[in-house]
Amino acid sequence: MEPRIQYAKTKDGVSIAFWTLGEGMPFVHLPVEFSHVQLEWQVPECRRWYERLAEKRKLVRWDPRGFGLSDRDITELSLDAWLLDMEAVVDRLGLEKFALLGPQIAGPGVIAYAARHPERVSHLILWCAYARASDWSAQAQNQATRALINKDWAFYTELSAHVTLGWSAGEPARRYAALIQESVTPEFMAEMVIPAINQFDVTPLLAQVRSPTLVLHRRQYFLPVDVARGLAS
Repeated sequence: MEPRIQYAKTKDGVSIAFWTLGEGMPFVHLPVEFSHVQLEWQVPECRRWYERLAEKRKLVRWDPRGFGLSDRDITELSLDAWLLDMEAVVDRLGLEKFALLGPQIAGPGVIAYAARHPERVSHLILWCAYARASDWSAQAQNQATRALINKDWAFYTELSAHVTLGWSAGEPARRYAALIQESVTPEFMAEMVIPAINQFDVTPLLAQVRSPTLVLHRRQYFLPVDVARGLAS
């Protein structure tokens, strides 16, 4: 059954769409680079992923500001703003302690939250993530795809889908590309999101993370495995 969409209000007045699924220990799943909490349920691969994760725990997902069903009229982005989105959801649900998953560009946000709130994060998982934005933005594959955002949005979404799911992915990549096109506008990505995330660097906070942490990485991913080794060390 598709979960019911709910809303939480941030301290700066932004409405954030979220859902929960399952019961048990809360497991907070931050979004990857793109997010649409409703349309993801129309992608079988996403649906199976969430259903498996929610089998023995209470899974929590939301759209960050500017994406999906959350407020799109955003004039400023920052790491602190994204943390406000997360705080609004977990406080709305009354979660005192939870496990936290930060995939890809969500890495800096979950690292910052875990460092600032060690009493609330029971476990931290970093998947193909990074602490310093330059490790992500400096990759040639990333630079090449981002250059297409204002030139060919459809082609950019297709390439992004294959970067995430693998070059051999056929129909799943096409479905994910369609989801990307609905999750955010190219203008917001080019003018707000990319300039904001390019500034993120939470490297100084890594030593302050006290939660048991699992670092996962795909060898076939364009982000070098040395980035994951650096996080683990």
